[in-house]
Amino acid sequence: MLPNDHRMRRAAGGIQESDPSRYASEIRVVVFDFNGVCTPSHGEFLAESGSSLGPLRSGLAGVIGQIRKLKLVTVLLSNEFDREWLSTIEGIPAFDHVLVGTDNGICKPDRRAFQRVALVTGHRPEACLVIEDDETNLASAESIGCRGVLFDVGDAAGSWTRVLAACSLPS
Repeated sequence: MLPNDHRMRRAAGGIQESDPSRYASEIRVVVFDFNGVCTPSHGEFLAESGSSLGPLRSGLAGVIGQIRKLKLVTVLLSNEFDREWLSTIEGIPAFDHVLVGTDNGICKPDRRAFQRVALVTGHRPEACLVIEDDETNLASAESIGCRGVLFDVGDAAGSWTRVLAACSLPS
């Protein structure tokens, strides 16, 4: 992956590359997927420890701290988890909004999950940067106009660098 690419995705015509800095002036909301971005995915953690409950992903708190300095809105978006459980996770950063698909039965990759982010935050989809480790979910967000960073679980540090670049922050 090239240093200035925020992601590379397989597309019908080959590899699609994009520069995240082109989004920075428009971004007002940063949306974090929970399982796979904020925490290692169940598969990653099971492979390492044999447990399905993982710790926070390294670098998350620092990235959110830098994003907060820009006064951007932070959203945690997940299909399913227990809100009470969330409050027990040591070191979890505060998010401005926590949206769970099981609250209203609309789960990713349904595009309405991302439309809900825009509605709740009061910002148009084009002002939302979605950080996802799942290409299908990211494509759904992009289909309504959200910007996206595909989080590479094999290169978390590089992914955080791309997130900060998309927000115009040095890594």
